[in-house]
Amino acid sequence: MMRPLPRLLLALVLVAAGPALLTVPAQAATGSAVTVAGSGPFDGLRVTVSQTRDLINQTVRVSWKGGTATGPAGNFGMNYLQIMQCWGDAATGPTREQCQYGGLAAQSAPSAGDYVRLRQVSYGRTLGDGDPKETYLPSDGKQAVVPFTSAGGKTTAETGEFFDAGTTNEIPLAKTRLDGTGEVDFEVQTALESYGLGCGNVLGNGKPRSCWLVAVPRGATEVNGRPVGTEGMPNWLVSSPLSASNWQHRIAVKLDFRPVGSSCPLGAAERPTSGHEFIADAMLRWQPALCAGGGTVFGFTQVPDAIARGQLAGAEPGLTYVTLPVAPDAVPPDRRMVYAPVALSGLALAFVTERQSAGEGVVPEDVWRRDGQLINTMNLTPRLVAKLLSQSYAWSIPGRPEHLAGNPASLTKDPDFLAINEEFKTYGALMSIVDAVVPSGDQDMTELLWSWVNADREARAFLDGEPDKWGMKVNPNYGKLALPISNFPKSDLACWQPGTLVETCALTLHPPANDMHEAGRAISRGDTLGKAPSGLATPDGQPELKRVERQPQGSRGLIAVVDTATAARYGLATARLRTASGDFVAPTNSALLAGAGAMRPTPVPGVQAPNTQAKTKNAYPLVNLSYATTAPAVLTTQAGAEYADLIRFAVGPGQTPGVAAGQLPDGYAPLPAALRAKARSAADAIERQAGKPLTANGADNNGDAGTGGSAGNLPPTGDYSAGTSGSSPGGTANGVGGTDEDLAAALGVPHPATAPDGSSVTPPRASAGRTPAMPLGWLRYGLAAAFVLGGLAAGGSPLLQRLSMRLRR
Repeated sequence: MMRPLPRLLLALVLVAAGPALLTVPAQAATGSAVTVAGSGPFDGLRVTVSQTRDLINQTVRVSWKGGTATGPAGNFGMNYLQIMQCWGDAATGPTREQCQYGGLAAQSAPSAGDYVRLRQVSYGRTLGDGDPKETYLPSDGKQAVVPFTSAGGKTTAETGEFFDAGTTNEIPLAKTRLDGTGEVDFEVQTALESYGLGCGNVLGNGKPRSCWLVAVPRGATEVNGRPVGTEGMPNWLVSSPLSASNWQHRIAVKLDFRPVGSSCPLGAAERPTSGHEFIADAMLRWQPALCAGGGTVFGFTQVPDAIARGQLAGAEPGLTYVTLPVAPDAVPPDRRMVYAPVALSGLALAFVTERQSAGEGVVPEDVWRRDGQLINTMNLTPRLVAKLLSQSYAWSIPGRPEHLAGNPASLTKDPDFLAINEEFKTYGALMSIVDAVVPSGDQDMTELLWSWVNADREARAFLDGEPDKWGMKVNPNYGKLALPISNFPKSDLACWQPGTLVETCALTLHPPANDMHEAGRAISRGDTLGKAPSGLATPDGQPELKRVERQPQGSRGLIAVVDTATAARYGLATARLRTASGDFVAPTNSALLAGAGAMRPTPVPGVQAPNTQAKTKNAYPLVNLSYATTAPAVLTTQAGAEYADLIRFAVGPGQTPGVAAGQLPDGYAPLPAALRAKARSAADAIERQAGKPLTANGADNNGDAGTGGSAGNLPPTGDYSAGTSGSSPGGTANGVGGTDEDLAAALGVPHPATAPDGSSVTPPRASAGRTPAMPLGWLRYGLAAAFVLGGLAAGGSPLLQRLSMRLRR
């Protein structure tokens, strides 16, 4: 199955065709958690789903107590849960025909009975006559299979049209611990991820379709009523959860979704916005509240920061979201830029790691009995991140090439890592993390990540070819890598062909993701996104590639570079990064706020940039402050008023944490009062200056000066990105000073001279789009074309805005 196109590229294709952060972020406390009791032999079981309302494509935490420990030791023989998502409009819940299950039939690990992953409910001689209650029976020489009926009404035994190993969200084997408890993160899918389920599609009654999470508990008795391991019976369960006698004990929890594709009125005029991925989850939540009751419909197109900055210099700048500002000398003489801080998040190394000891007979029982449980904490230094991003672990390249000889096989075998991650010495024994899943394309925060790496003496020495004290060396394809850069290069494209077998290539096994959202979603499912030769050939004689099997629940070990909102959305833990002060800090809300307080000035007054070398206590080094940016002089009066309203909403109701429409998703820290005041003042300036051309002295015809940048060689004459709503610069509101100096004092940031280390950040020019160092062939150029087209379309194609927004959901 082909990997999905990048969302922006897919949107273009469709248009052309016609139409809290905690170290381990549990789901937000929404008040919608539901606990359901088991029945029959499982009447002591209690299953809890952490969130059941206002769902989008995300993970929810499924936990349970009162079960029996999974066994026998080391495998899934009996006593586990099987979890799936189903549709069904009846109040009584779904039928087994309405459930997405069987997509992982070919998965080989962990080991289990022959049919537990299948929809087949006939078992031949293994179970004698089978379950007498079963209505699906073999006939005409065919095995009995529970067909799948889609939400659209199609019934088929061939489920590949609707789901397969690459798309299904089922968990066929979920482990119960010795104390009878267990927990997993389960990905809930909307109609966009699973059109066969149709969850969130708006029905004839105007409401989005609800769906169901179904857990089928399995004990130690088979469908014929006989315990496993008795005479003539295997020592493990064999039957499918869809067999009638297994299905009768199902636990079903109703799931209510946000509407898919109709949050705002169809056909309404849209006001375009565009920009980096760090704002995408916030816009997803804000959009339906903004258009409610006849309000403005705001679209959003995801493009890199450089494209967004370039758009600001174009004929129709719209409103864009960026991390770093447009360089003052790149601002056209007919405009000033206004910057409004609207969202605070961060770039993270997110991970999912589950305990994997050496196993029974090798380590004590109290150790191997904890296998499969999540490891909640990970510490990373700049040098360790450099190793992950430079394909330097021996198993990151197929065939263990000579140029990586002597290097550890993976992160969890690296003494450099184990020295600061004690738990992995025991529980990383069978884990293999060889690199990080990274997004393709360029972004400012990637450049800042590399700046954090580059400023570390040990990391820089490693990249320059100096071995660490354990003898590990950088992959020579990355030797003396010039940093910082705004992308993640894949510089070692080595392939390996053992004997007569088809060659396997590094880029195929470890490809980049389309964006951070895909990277985070992938690792939450145990998916490396990799492909390997199947041993077959395509019709044109080329080697056929197949997806690498997902790492199964309980045996996952993956890392990805993502934004903190994506990490929270998919229940991913986030690594604690070593700061310039030597502390290890995770991107909690308090650490993001501390990072914002340590930001550095840029040459654009009032605009701050992340300080990756801040020594402020508890300051996360890779904080991202998203600025909503526009050029009021070249907007229409109406556009200026509507963009101003968007900013006021974003820093008002939009800063309330939650999962309902209009609220701030997990992964963003609510902005402090000083930044909200700054944004409200910027909104006032946008509304006041919209459509008013600049005069020779750089002011509009009301005498208001612009914000940031310069007109010709004139210096900036004022800054309306500071101040407060309804006041001139220097005013106050809610006790917060309105000038840049007041704001800097509130945040503890020197202004406008220098940062504590004497440095400042020079923003890139609007025209300076960097060429990725990643040699990705058609993907590289296809993405570049898509970004350019997306930047052009953002100013004039409401349909494109709408499509790209929906594709993210």
